[in-house]
Amino acid sequence: MKSSSAESMLVRDLDRERLTNQVLDATTLDEIHAAQRLLRDWIKRYPEEEGMSDAFEQLSLLEDIALEEAKPPAERAVWLYAP
Repeated sequence: MKSSSAESMLVRDLDRERLTNQVLDATTLDEIHAAQRLLRDWIKRYPEEEGMSDAFEQLSLLEDIALEEAKPPAERAVWLYAP
């Protein structure tokens, strides 16, 4: 039984690493939406891992950027950066 539990933890760790990489690598709307779907599935499967829900905030910010970049230049928001 210990072997099965250890294998289960290893699979979970590998899945977490893949999901984390997918969240970090998402740049297009399709990639962001795919990562959001996987993240929702992950949280349903492992609700005790509260830290993974923080990735939704990152994906939301990436989605805002991607949506803005998809607009024609004349319709894009002007980002002001203070020195």
